Amino acid sequence: MKIITWPALLCGALLSSCAPSALLPPQPGIPTTAPSYFTDIIKRGPVTVLPPPPAPEIPRHSLASKTITASAITFTIVSFDRRDHTLYVADQPSGPDPKWRSAERAGSGSLAAINGGFFTPEGKPLGLVITDGQRRGGLNRASSLGSGFFIGGDERLLSRERYLSTKPTPKNLLQTGPRLVWDGNTISGLSKGVNRPRSFLLWDGQHHFAIGHADSANLSSLANALGKQPISGFKIYHALNLDGGRSSDLWVSSSVNGGPLTRRGWLNKSVRNYLVLRRD
Repeated sequence: MKIITWPALLCGALLSSCAPSALLPPQPGIPTTAPSYFTDIIKRGPVTVLPPPPAPEIPRHSLASKTITASAITFTIVSFDRRDHTLYVADQPSGPDPKWRSAERAGSGSLAAINGGFFTPEGKPLGLVITDGQRRGGLNRASSLGSGFFIGGDERLLSRERYLSTKPTPKNLLQTGPRLVWDGNTISGLSKGVNRPRSFLLWDGQHHFAIGHADSANLSSLANALGKQPISGFKIYHALNLDGGRSSDLWVSSSVNGGPLTRRGWLNKSVRNYLVLRRD
């Protein structure tokens, strides 16, 4: 009788477990060849992933002044492309001074100028002002007259909340208000008081920016008129009010298409600061 030892049994078990699968019968439901889409990928070879196409460049806006009438208000605006032009905050540290009795004097040698933000009877700014990196005044945290910020250099408009959360450090800044149109929506609850001349800033949220003057409006009617998008070729995303009434003063040089012109009343008073338009 042939005796089979346990090492032999172990060897047999290992050999049987290592037997090629070809000796086993095909298993139902299991494919014996690779699916065609795998073989197609192998035939095509490595796939080249292309980067997304660059975003088309936004066309530049020409520097121009225009006067229109909409909602019974006569508007004069000077629009420009912030990639080509800069609004500079020209502030008088000692308050209103005869040296700059008008926007024309403040903007002498530049393209255009408009009066800036609010100030006290003593000539102190009612909000934060930064000119050439020098801080003046103080942050207005409550009044609607400080609910918005003009940021110079890379011209844009910010709400007070946005400014406080991001804390930008521009070389030129002007706090003013109230906001008239924001994110394309008309601000409600604004004053419906006396109609007066008004000054304001406009921004389309990209590169189109403008300084503007309204001949006679209250804050509510001004916001409603601007919210209706009255200016052809200019989508108003943000609109921010500047000081108005006797302070309202817009000057445009002859170098600007549509100039020269001045929008200033006979009883205008000197102001603390101006926004002066210059070519980069």
